[in-house]
Amino acid sequence: MNRVSVTPAVCWVLLPLVIVLGLLLSLSLGASSLSIEQVFGALIGNGNEHGERVVWELRLPRAVLATVVGLHFALSGCMLQALSRNPLADPGVLGISAGASLLAVMLVVGASMLPAGTSFYLQGDQLLAWLPWGALAGGVLAAVGVFLLSGSARLTPLKLIVTGVVCAAVLNALMTGVLALWGQAHTETLVAWLAGSLHGRDWHHLWVILPWTLVGLIGVAITLRPLGLLCLNDEQVLSLGLDLGRWRLLVLLVATLLAASAVAVAGPIGFVGLVVPHMARGLVPGKLSHQLGISALLGALLVLVADLAGRTLVVPFELPVGVLCALIGVPAFLYLLKQQP
Repeated sequence: MNRVSVTPAVCWVLLPLVIVLGLLLSLSLGASSLSIEQVFGALIGNGNEHGERVVWELRLPRAVLATVVGLHFALSGCMLQALSRNPLADPGVLGISAGASLLAVMLVVGASMLPAGTSFYLQGDQLLAWLPWGALAGGVLAAVGVFLLSGSARLTPLKLIVTGVVCAAVLNALMTGVLALWGQAHTETLVAWLAGSLHGRDWHHLWVILPWTLVGLIGVAITLRPLGLLCLNDEQVLSLGLDLGRWRLLVLLVATLLAASAVAVAGPIGFVGLVVPHMARGLVPGKLSHQLGISALLGALLVLVADLAGRTLVVPFELPVGVLCALIGVPAFLYLLKQQP
């Protein structure tokens, strides 16, 4: 890809400003548009009842959630590409999103089949609180399976991608079977969720994912230096005294946690983790720490803009954010695939 590199300081200043602008536009635009003055009035409690309800109950939690979800997917993709030394790796391609989705769907369907009143009966807020755990378990199982099947000791880009695509196809087929056999009562809700959607998301969804965001960021900080060394070949890593298996597993778990928790609240939004790290490397080639940080900001901005476009392009209807991200990501994926030897 042609690179137009800039100094990291410029990105660290400009990208947050653009994200703030995107948040303001997201609060202003929609089926019922508000002026910037009305938005600021609602934020500080000086607006009318309608404006405050639209901003605080409908748009603000959704916009903030969009940035957090984008951050999760982008960081996960950047870590997986560095870990596997494969520019085509991301949570979707490696089957992590499919594994997380399968376990989440099974949790929803299984909870609905239990009789009300039993100790394991889950509904509403209870179910939402458990979804990240189910998605995380599914994502971890899928990721570990892919790495083991592709030969975790001697990873190659081709084996990793082929194994991930095959595993993702199998997991998606199993998920389709679960929906077809037992999920009829939830088909409409689950299909909308599987398309990658932020429709109807509120503060509760944001509070569910934020603890995972904190844990994920701590994990990124802990694994940053070892991940930089894991980008080298295995012989160099071993000569530096790094425990290859332990750190690979830890990096994999952090990346999976970030992706799976985002899948739990927003569905499997594709291509963010694939495309955004390439954009970050094009802007700030060099240090992995800068690439991870810029990836997080770009991912937040991409999902925020995609969600805003989905809400405003076909009013009064709405396009799922996953559809918009796919429209951007598919051509980029084909281009990247063409560049591979």
